[in-house]
Amino acid sequence: MGTWGSGPFDSDTAEDFLDELEEQSAPQRLAVVERTFRAAIEAGGSANSSVLPEEVTAAAAVVAANVPAGRSLTWNEDYPSITEWLAQPIAPALASSAIQALEVTLPADGWFWRSWVDAGEKEEAQAAIDSLRSVLRPVSEGVT
Repeated sequence: MGTWGSGPFDSDTAEDFLDELEEQSAPQRLAVVERTFRAAIEAGGSANSSVLPEEVTAAAAVVAANVPAGRSLTWNEDYPSITEWLAQPIAPALASSAIQALEVTLPADGWFWRSWVDAGEKEEAQAAIDSLRSVLRPVSEGVT
């Protein structure tokens, strides 16, 4: 797996996930995103999870891109139509699942964070995840 940056789409795994979504309809994309979150939550952060942290992060970024507050996130530029990939408005339950999947997949003391070699890039990655949470949290609470 190659990772070249700290954004949610800056890895081969994330790009493969997005390439799969790009070819699908909005309902199919929603099903894949929901399945990704459900698998991550059910695995509870287990190393044996069938879903990778990069996939969870990319899926959360897709949901965030389809929220008005997330339309201008800088990483959306690589996928110009991403803000229209899901039916809108985004359901609070979907935003809540995204946050929960991020929390169980990327715990503060987890291997994902320990794997960063460069402290500056790790901080940038944390800022990107924090941005996702800040966009998704109001939606998960029913605030639009």
